[in-house]
Amino acid sequence: MKREVDIVVISDVHLGTYGCHAKELLTYLRSIKVGTLILNGDFIDIWQFSKKYFPKEHIQVIHAILRMAEQGTKIYYITGNHV
Repeated sequence: MKREVDIVVISDVHLGTYGCHAKELLTYLRSIKVGTLILNGDFIDIWQFSKKYFPKEHIQVIHAILRMAEQGTKIYYITGNHV
């Protein structure tokens, strides 16, 4: 059973970098049902982005967020200095 949460703010994910904690984030996203998700900057790190490094877990985070949107979660994206 998923924990219901009204608002979640996620910041500085930096998908596409080696220091990203995508597995942990994916575990968290799969454990909640959220009404509003705010992606507060630096979701994908364009400065360090490389086509050679974008693991499946990073793609799974994106898919998890898209599924949330399909299920009615309101998603807001605020750009940061890394996009």
